[in-house]
Amino acid sequence: MSLQTIIDSASFITINKRKGVGQTISRSGHIKTSVQQGSLYRFTVGVDAGLKYSENRALLQELDSLDRNEESNIDIGGTNKGMSYITQYQGDLTEGQSNTISMVDAVGSNIYVNTLSVSGNVSGYTTLFKKGDFIQPRGNTGTYRYPYQVTSDVAFSSNANITVPIHRPFIPQDGVSVTSGFIRAGINVRFHVKALVMPTYTVVPYDRISFDSDFELIEVLT
Repeated sequence: MSLQTIIDSASFITINKRKGVGQTISRSGHIKTSVQQGSLYRFTVGVDAGLKYSENRALLQELDSLDRNEESNIDIGGTNKGMSYITQYQGDLTEGQSNTISMVDAVGSNIYVNTLSVSGNVSGYTTLFKKGDFIQPRGNTGTYRYPYQVTSDVAFSSNANITVPIHRPFIPQDGVSVTSGFIRAGINVRFHVKALVMPTYTVVPYDRISFDSDFELIEVLT
């Protein structure tokens, strides 16, 4: 829970999921651009000197053990509901209903979902997903790793095959089938990350922890 505690205590979080772009300028002034296919989530997390040292020595030991070698599983807004506005699902379904959306398939930068299992009075629903919503298949094992964001609004309908456009090509995962199982949405989405920068800390008066830089995290592909 060490990095989760850092996320939950953040004074700010920068989220960068843009594709890597390289540019060169020729002698004649023409710009040549190469674009990396797909994208990774990168996070910069700032923590003010507010955590008490006396209450968080275990946390610091976990961070020292974690360093930049070990992977962590984090959420943004699930553990600390005060941050839920960052990833909150913005469609019309309740959380319970969104948990019954099943996965049908994934091709390229689209996933396909089935809403026939969504129960309750849905007659007034118009939106399944809003542009920017976070979604993540669970897979048949419940362990699928990679989250996505929706790139355009998706209308709600009771349908066995609804197309949902996502911000990067779908990433297969060995040992996990996404053609069965439900999805996570909003605050329930999880990120698997390692630290690119793991700051050191100083104990400052009175009983406070001051980190010497921000935390920099990157999504791990397996």
